Amino acid sequence: MFQRYLIPLCIIALIYVISTSDALTSVSAGLAILLFGMLSLGNGFRAFNGGFLENLLTTSTNTALKSVTFGTIATAIMQSSSLVSVLSISFVSASLLSLGQGIGVIFGANLGNSAGSWLIAGVSGMKISAFALPLIVGGVLFNFQNAKSAKGVGQILIGIGFFFLGVSYIKEGFEAYKEVIDFSKYSLEGIRGVLLFVGLGALMTAIVQSSHATLTIIISAFAAGSMTYENALAATLGTSIGGVMTAIIASLSTNIDGKRLAIANCLFNFAIAALVIVGFEYFIWVNNMLAMLIGLDEHSVLRIALFHTLFNLVGILLSLPIIDKLALFLDKYITQKDGQIDKPLYVNNTIVEYPDTSLIALTHEVYHLYANAFELIAHALGFSRADIKSKADINEILKARIWAEEDIDIEIFYIKKIKVLFNAILDFSTNVQAHTQDTAYIHKFSLLTLASRHIVEAIKNMELLQPNLKKNSLSTNEILSSQYNALRANLALLLRSIEEIINNTNIHPQEAIIKLKAQKKAFKQIDKDSIVHIESLLSKKDIGVPSGTSLLNAVGFSHNIAKELASAIISIQKTYLEEEEAINTISDSGSIDEE
Repeated sequence: MFQRYLIPLCIIALIYVISTSDALTSVSAGLAILLFGMLSLGNGFRAFNGGFLENLLTTSTNTALKSVTFGTIATAIMQSSSLVSVLSISFVSASLLSLGQGIGVIFGANLGNSAGSWLIAGVSGMKISAFALPLIVGGVLFNFQNAKSAKGVGQILIGIGFFFLGVSYIKEGFEAYKEVIDFSKYSLEGIRGVLLFVGLGALMTAIVQSSHATLTIIISAFAAGSMTYENALAATLGTSIGGVMTAIIASLSTNIDGKRLAIANCLFNFAIAALVIVGFEYFIWVNNMLAMLIGLDEHSVLRIALFHTLFNLVGILLSLPIIDKLALFLDKYITQKDGQIDKPLYVNNTIVEYPDTSLIALTHEVYHLYANAFELIAHALGFSRADIKSKADINEILKARIWAEEDIDIEIFYIKKIKVLFNAILDFSTNVQAHTQDTAYIHKFSLLTLASRHIVEAIKNMELLQPNLKKNSLSTNEILSSQYNALRANLALLLRSIEEIINNTNIHPQEAIIKLKAQKKAFKQIDKDSIVHIESLLSKKDIGVPSGTSLLNAVGFSHNIAKELASAIISIQKTYLEEEEAINTISDSGSIDEE
């Protein structure tokens, strides 16, 4: 009961503590306003997304240098390394980017983040509050428009306005109360001072989840004389260490590749921090030389931004040649423990705001669900997956009477490898549809959800078919066994046909749908013909009545399995078909416009 009210009580206590000091009130208000501005800025860029950023990310990262460049530019423009990091982790976990590409993007995001320190340092010497309020007013007016793009512009303007306003409050707080908020009192010489302020910068960034907010405090404190130059540089270095927290949190809900990318980000930031700490005096000397070359005096806050850029640039130059090797290392040594319970590999709630990415991820997850269903059905039929994927004659495999040594427990398999994925698919599909009002996207997500339902229904029918399948296919009554083996062969051939359709990238969705519908029709005909055929077997006394009843049920179950599996893949193919039609429509409208 107490835990339920713990966080609200802590917030109330914090508000009270802050209210007891004008200095804390000013700086804390500035920090809160700045963080709100960063959130609005991120939301504004998401509104403009529409798949553009996602498409650019997947097409502009085919080399390590391009990946780093993209990460740097995207972060510098959007002023949010967190957004780029979360996107990268989501894309890698959804297999839209390779691990090496993701590492390049997230490394570049660290360098791009230094653009924010230049902005903060640059505006700290200006009366920016005069620009802040007009930007906020303009943003609110844009936000009242119906167009999504106009609302996006409004969010960006509001974000910039609150960003400026937050910087102004923090700066004024340090200038007015520098005796109260005086970090210089805790200044230490040598390595102890460096470690103290690196730790302080890391802690502040990890808590507020924004390196920009921490940098604003550092730059304002240095400008007001409340923090020494060396301590300010050390604290700036600390922001890079604390900044890994966002990527770590984002990776918790992703698969092993997302976690590998978060680890790579930690390795990059920790390694550079260790290098700079060891050679801190040398980095200060280089920073001072560069500052003199570009005309920055010894009290200029831009030296803080220069240092932030310097150590990140050094980190990029050192890591660029080893990005691919790092990806191979992480693939080899960071592995996922084999577990009986499967987990979703592609869908996670960090990407629900990106419909294009979500659609691809959900498609992958439905195929993941189908792969599990394929494994279960293959083993329940007495085949290995390799048998079905091979070109070997199914009837020859049947003659060898290959059955698993132990019967597969469909109920346990369903709970551990089917139900968990089905639940994740339903949850993700519901969440992502709540984030878009585009009916075309909603229909595609519904088709994929429907596909997953068909797969689950196929498993349920397989569970009904299984009990008598092995016993009767191995029966001493050759006529009875031949009937059951025919069912096994037909379903195995269906699985093989579906595998060929899935793996054939050249097949058109319409052609795939036609083939699958033909399979459904064939099984339906078998189901119809079976009544007459089984009655004939009964009349000739070739099989007994109990066996005839079981066989009739088995034919019905096999028909349902085929129908559900074919319908599942048809639903997926329809999403491809609708995507193609949408692209053709856009192309046609473009041609008409040109005419």
